[in-house]
Amino acid sequence: MNSTIQFNLQAPFQPTGDQPEAIRQLLDGIGKEYKHQVLLGATGTGKTFNMANIIQETQKAALVIAHNKTLVAQLYAEFKEFFPDNAVEYFTSYYDYYQPEAYVPRHDLYIEKETDINEEIERLRLAATTSLMARKDVIIVASVSCIYGLGNPEAYGRVVINLNVGETYRRNTLLRRLVECHYTRNDIDVASGTFRVRGDSLDVIPAYQDKQGYRITFFGDEVERIVEMHLVTGEIRREMESVSIYPAKHFITEEEKLEAAIQSIQEELEERLEYFRKNEQLLEAQRLEQRALYDLEMLKEIGHCSGIENYSRHLDQRAPGTAPWNLIDYFPGDYLLFIDESHMTIPQ
Repeated sequence: MNSTIQFNLQAPFQPTGDQPEAIRQLLDGIGKEYKHQVLLGATGTGKTFNMANIIQETQKAALVIAHNKTLVAQLYAEFKEFFPDNAVEYFTSYYDYYQPEAYVPRHDLYIEKETDINEEIERLRLAATTSLMARKDVIIVASVSCIYGLGNPEAYGRVVINLNVGETYRRNTLLRRLVECHYTRNDIDVASGTFRVRGDSLDVIPAYQDKQGYRITFFGDEVERIVEMHLVTGEIRREMESVSIYPAKHFITEEEKLEAAIQSIQEELEERLEYFRKNEQLLEAQRLEQRALYDLEMLKEIGHCSGIENYSRHLDQRAPGTAPWNLIDYFPGDYLLFIDESHMTIPQ
C-alpha cells in the first residue's frame, strides 16, 4: 500500500446527545481488542455518523456490510459526504440477471449459465479492490455478496503493472502483460478495460476508472512521458512520474500455476467420470467429460475459459473444502468491520 493520506471526516456538526459516550465506549472496546461490539439505535439516531467518527479516530480501513442494495447505496452516499478526500467505494453483486447452469439427465438437457452483468457495477467492484491495493484510507460499503468467491488477492497484486518515466520497458512486453491482465486491444473505440496503440503512444483505459485513462509515450524502449487524460475530450489532466495499472478482472490465471491446475482438473475429472460410470450414470459422465475437456482446451490455448470461477480451487492450488478468496481477503490485517442492521444482515 502506497498512500499515506489520513482519513479526514468532514461534517457540519459534532456528536451530540448519547453519541459521544457511544463513540467513547466503542473506541475503548477496540483498544481492548473486543472481537464484537453492538451499537443500538433507532433509525435516524446517527449510527452512520458514529461509525464515521470511529473510522476517523482509529484511522483504520473499514468494510461496511448492509443487507440490500438500497441500503448500500444510501450508506455509500453518506460516507462519500463524510469523507470526500478519501476512497469510499461501492461493492455489490454485478449481476442484473443470473441463471445457473443446470443439467436434466432424464432429457439429456444441458442449460448453459446465462448472466447479464452490469458493467458500471463491475467497474465499481474493480475500483474497490484497486483502492485496497493502492492506499490505506479506504471505506468499502458492500452487500452480503462481498463474501462470495473473488480472485486471489496475492495473484491480483502480483500482476499489477508499474511504469516510471525514464525506465526501460519493452513495448511488446507491456502489451502482452496488458492482455494477461484481461485488457483487450481496441484501436477504434474508447472503453474501460481496453488499450490502443498509436505510433509511439500507448493509451490504457483502466477497467476501474470512469472518465480517465493514461497515455504512455515511448522513445524506443524508454518510457518518455506519462499523462492522465480525459477519455472523451482527450484533455491532459496532469503529468505523472509513474503509474500503476491494475487488472481488468478479479480472476487472474498465473502462467506458472496453470499447468499444475490443468493436471489437477484432469485428475478430478477422471475421479468423477469413474464414479458416474460405476453408478451407470452414462449421460452425466458424457456431459461432464464434454464440458470439462472443452474448458481444459481453452485453458491450454488462451489461459481462460467461460466459468473459470468453477476451477478457482485448482487455479489457486487450495485444498478441497477450503473457503475461496473473497473481498475480506483484500483488506489489511487490521481493519474495521461494521455490519449494519445486523439482525437482518447476519442471517443472510
